[in-house]
Order: sequence, then C-alpha cells, then structure tokens
Amino acid sequence: MKKTSLFAVAAAALVSLGGFAFAEDAKAIMEKSTSLPKPDFSQTVLIMELIDKSGKVTEHREINQYGNNKNDITSTVFDIRTPASVKDTRILQAEKKGKSDDKWIFLPSLKSTRRIAAAERKKSWVGSDFTYNDMTIRKAADDSHEMLSENATAKSNGKSINCWKIKSTPIANKNVEYAYRIIYVDKNTYLPLSVEYYEKDNTLSKTQNIEAFEEITTEAGNKYVLRKKVRVTNLKTGHSSTVEAAKYRFDKPVPDKYFTQNWLNTGK
Repeated sequence: MKKTSLFAVAAAALVSLGGFAFAEDAKAIMEKSTSLPKPDFSQTVLIMELIDKSGKVTEHREINQYGNNKNDITSTVFDIRTPASVKDTRILQAEKKGKSDDKWIFLPSLKSTRRIAAAERKKSWVGSDFTYNDMTIRKAADDSHEMLSENATAKSNGKSINCWKIKSTPIANKNVEYAYRIIYVDKNTYLPLSVEYYEKDNTLSKTQNIEAFEEITTEAGNKYVLRKKVRVTNLKTGHSSTVEAAKYRFDKPVPDKYFTQNWLNTGK
C-alpha cells in the first residue's frame, strides 16, 4: 500500500527529559498524520462552496480531481467544471523527493499554463478561503513539533473525538501564511481533524476542520480514510469555504496524460 505526503510521557519530575520525549512523540505522530495510506489512483468529484459571513453560499463549484501515487510521489490534478466564471481552470500539483512540489495552473481567459511560484502558494486557491498550501499535505520534516496535550478533543462526524494537540512551527518560515499551527490529531485514524493558524502576535487568523470523514475499504481490499468534508474559515473576514467529496473511486487506473502540462492546456 502506497503512502503520500497530507496529520509515552516521561515522569513529570524529569522536566528536561520529559520535554525531549514529548517532542519526539509529537514528531512521530505528525509523521504518521502526514503519511497516511493513499491509493495509487483516485478519481473524485468535489463540491466546493464559498460562504459569506452571514452563512449564505455565494458560489457553488464542481471540481474533478485525479490522483496518481507512484513510488511515494503524488501528482494531483484539479479540473474546475462549474461555474462558468472559473470553468476549465485546471491545476496540476506534482510532488518531488526532497524538494518543494511543482504547481502549474491553466487559466482559460489567457489560454496558457504558467508555473505557480513558491511565493504565491500562501495565496487564495482560485478565489476561495483555501490557499495553495492548504490543497497539499505539508511534510512533517518542514516543521518542529511540540506536544501541548495528550487529552484534547475535536469535533467531527457530529461527535467529540479524543485527540493529541500539537503545535507545529515552520523551520524555515517562508512561503507560508502563518507563524505556527495548532493541530488536533485523531488518536484512532491520525487525521488532523482541526487546525488553527496563528500569526506572529499569536492572533488566531484561520481554522481548518474536517467536518466529516469515512473509513473505506476498496474492492481490492485496501483501506483508506477519506476526508469527506473540509471547511476553512477566515476569522478576519468571517468568510468560509467547504470542499466535500460527492463521488469517489479508488485503485482504478488513471491515464498518465492527465498529469501533464499538455492536458492542462487542452483538457483532452
């Protein structure tokens, strides 16, 4: 089963050693959380909704997502089908070993594909509250990790779930839109159920929550945990965006052509 890159306490008297053990535990947890099993191939229909501060849905999008995971290297394509204002916008994300992901976007208004620079990845993903960084799984090695609590809770699937509460701080604080994150990791599935994004002055600026998830077994007998619905909320504006998996198919081959710049340009 392939994996990709998306989340014991020492005696209290041994303060220095206990702190070291805590850090090691937090790091190990985040390594598992960011490398959960993922299918070699996936096809998903995503529904994205943009929601204003009053709770009104201002835009409803349908997006086809294709995934390819070979030799622990993941490529993902997003093909926006509706509405007309962003139709045929296509984005390719390609993982690289030991390097930052490559990202390209095809803009139908310009009829051209361009590379998304690293500095742009903290910006809005096609006008939503998600950033380009949010649409990929950050590598555990990019952050330092500190255990804040081994008995926290987060809400998902309509219930409170026992979690680890971990503070993750970028080692090289560039091309990210926050100073640090506080992450609530489900002790059962290792999913990062809730993420809080903080600025340098410790102001909470954004949250990301997995509102629903599903543990599934494919026809091939492989088991995965599907992030069924995710919500990002901008606390400065009150605006939020959700992404929900409406349809999905795993372990069925997806043609290699989908993960090329030529397909971005043509959609064929």
